Amino acid sequence: MVCFTHIVLFFFFAALSTIDTRSIQENSDVELLIQNRIIEKKQLSATIASYRHRFEHSPNFKKLRWALSEKLTPPYCEFCHLFVPAIRFLIEINETIHVENVTLALCKDIQLFLNIEVCVGAVLEYKDAAIEIFSMSPLTNKELCALAFDCEDQKDFPILRWNVTIPGSKPSPRPPQPPASGSPKLKVLHLSDIHVDFAYKPGTQADCHKPLCCRDGPTVPGPNGAGFWGDYRNCDLPYWTAQSILRYASELEEDIDFIYYTGDLPPHNVWNQSRADQLYSLTTINQLLAATFPNKTFYPAVGNHEAGIVVYFYLFFISFVSFLAPCNMYPTPSIRTDNITWLYEALADSWATLGLPADTRESIVRGAFYTTIVRPGLRLISLNMNYCAPENYWLFVNATDPLGQLQWVRFKIRQ
Repeated sequence: MVCFTHIVLFFFFAALSTIDTRSIQENSDVELLIQNRIIEKKQLSATIASYRHRFEHSPNFKKLRWALSEKLTPPYCEFCHLFVPAIRFLIEINETIHVENVTLALCKDIQLFLNIEVCVGAVLEYKDAAIEIFSMSPLTNKELCALAFDCEDQKDFPILRWNVTIPGSKPSPRPPQPPASGSPKLKVLHLSDIHVDFAYKPGTQADCHKPLCCRDGPTVPGPNGAGFWGDYRNCDLPYWTAQSILRYASELEEDIDFIYYTGDLPPHNVWNQSRADQLYSLTTINQLLAATFPNKTFYPAVGNHEAGIVVYFYLFFISFVSFLAPCNMYPTPSIRTDNITWLYEALADSWATLGLPADTRESIVRGAFYTTIVRPGLRLISLNMNYCAPENYWLFVNATDPLGQLQWVRFKIRQ
């Protein structure tokens, strides 16, 4: 890890000092443009040199260098305070290409710490989201680091506050009364975090250097190989195991009244997923559920993995210093370049086949939340809690109830 951080600093300085002059075709008509470009580059070089000097002499850099010399755990806050301004500086001067180039080169040098396939996949898939968040967020660098890595005691920054209007006065509490002896009961099955891996391959390495194993490469002898029905190491569930478990549950609990189904269907191959992968998981597993539990109503909630790699993100440099899954990322409606309607429309279609009434579709398409009456006297509300999760870094762009979901639930509860 010490070596890794030195490499990061090396490549960052290399990026600042080697911004190339773009070639312009030699033509008399563009001679003036060339001269202006040379002047701009000289000014840019001077700006970068000044920035590099301030960077090297900053207190945070000195703290980080001391920690490295003492071989301590990398200080994430000092790291954040150094590199968030650096990335924003490259964005400001329209040189974001260096963020990608430097991190791709870095992947080759940190193979001892992070699998190169995972590293390159993370860079290529997350760079656009990372740059857009850094560009659009109204938060200061200090506020970003405070929220991402708990670098400050204060987290209730004024920019994050908003009001939810609650009309009228608060009603007096009514303590719930216990049901009378012999009252009817409900039996509910709760399914969650299935994480089916359709590429699961028995016998393959179960303890690899990736977030997900048991799927690539040749089979290995002995205990290192993945079991047929699954493996408790870095592996997800084989499809045939999911089929067997669900079939067993349906046969054992025939008298269940309904099913809570709280998401997280895709596998953990978070560095190389696509929308097609996510939709395949969603469609295939929901078809399995509908076939296994006919005539049962499901009440789903969206998980933090359903959105797929298109909106997965964990701040750029953290992708290289930990194996924390870069999930939880649900864009807000203001993000035009990464619209998530494709997922919400698929959820609305799929959840309808699992028994949700037609009047839930509008709010599901809007933001994957809904309410419905389970039976007289029992209302169910399902919220998309990804818009309340601190790990959803799209909220760094807009955290003020971006879907109006909290205002909506206030209205529904008052009803």
